[in-house]
Order: sequence, then structure tokens, then C-alpha cells
Amino acid sequence: MKSFRSIFANDMEHTKTKEEHTKEEVYRIIVEKALEMFAKRGIKDVKMDDIAQALSISKRTIYELFADKEQLLLETLKLHNRRTRDKAKIKIRGAKHVLDIILGLYTLYFQGLKNMNIRFFKDLERYPDILKMHNEKNHKNDQKFIAWMEVGRTQGLFREDANFEILLFILRRDLQTIFTANMKDEKNELSRYTPDELGRTLILFYLRGISTIKGQEIIEEYLNKNEITK
Repeated sequence: MKSFRSIFANDMEHTKTKEEHTKEEVYRIIVEKALEMFAKRGIKDVKMDDIAQALSISKRTIYELFADKEQLLLETLKLHNRRTRDKAKIKIRGAKHVLDIILGLYTLYFQGLKNMNIRFFKDLERYPDILKMHNEKNHKNDQKFIAWMEVGRTQGLFREDANFEILLFILRRDLQTIFTANMKDEKNELSRYTPDELGRTLILFYLRGISTIKGQEIIEEYLNKNEITK
């Protein structure tokens, strides 16, 4: 059995110069590779054997660090969430007003959608505890979204009569439709459109619809200068 310090000796992607991998580094490398593979192929289609083969290690090595696939999946989601939070903080720090934040995070969301096999989210249903955690995270994000929208209202960017909770409910429903549309085994007219096209339309339909003239001008400028998934 290869030790944690030598299992990547033949893997040029992870080989260190005059330095060997620690157990913690091996743990991190496995999580990163699993996240990459889950995102590309979905969760169900990726076996522990596939991850081991991709890293040129034994499956036993993975099981010495992770009790099962569910634990590994949980760690990949934590890594994904940390990366997303780090990117979101950059968007927030550079924001001049609330619409900068919302449009920036919206773009970040659709960038992730573009690079993610939508089956990943469908496959989460096989893991109720992890799905619950994922949904709780989404709920917290929804509450932050509503709080930002309220600030935007005080900044004169959104209409006084806009109901943000209803907007968010409808938006979540439509995003679920987009997920379904992008699953290869589903028949849906939306499947022929790119995430860029879908994201742009949702901005025009929902966000612009609840914006004041001041907010609409900012959105128009954003849409003219940016692609949602650039």
C-alpha cells in the first residue's frame, strides 16, 4: 500500500519538487478532483473507482480518508461553497450600489450554471441530508437577496410597490424549469437556449420589471457592456 507521502509520485499534476504530500494535502486533492468530476458528469455517474483512477491511486486510499461517497460529496459542496463565497465577496467589495451586487452575483450564478452538469442538482436528491443542507444554504441566500433588494429600494433603484418575496418565489420556480430544460433526458423548449440567453431574459423580465427608471438605466448599461456568462 502506498503511503500518503508517495501516492502522487507519478502524477505530474500534483507532484511537488523535493517535497512530499501530507495527508491533509492528499485529502484536499481528492476533494478538488471529485468536485471537478461531479460538476462535469453529475454525481451518480462518478464512481469512487473513477476518482481513484483519475488520480492514479487506489480506491482504498480514498476510503482511508472518506467513509463513503456521501462524505466525499459533502466535502466537495463545502469547497464549492467556499469558492463561491470568496468570489461573491470580491463582487460585493467592488460594488457602488445594490444593483452592482445583485447583477454581479447573478452573473456569478450563471457562470456556475454554465460550467455545471445540471444532473448534479438532480442527483443531490439521492442524498437527503446533503440536499437539506443545500436547501438551507439557498434559503439563507434568499434572505440576503431580499435584504439587498430592500436596501436597493431605499437607494431609489426598485419600485416602492415591488414584492420581493413573490419575485423570489417565481424566480426560483423558473430557475428550476431551466434546470429541467438542460437535462439531456428531458424534453423542453428551453433546452435550446444557452445560460447566457436565459440569464439575460430573466434580468429583463424580472429585475428590470421591478426597477425604477434609475435602476433600469443601470441595468441597460450592464446588459450593453456584459455577457451574463462572460
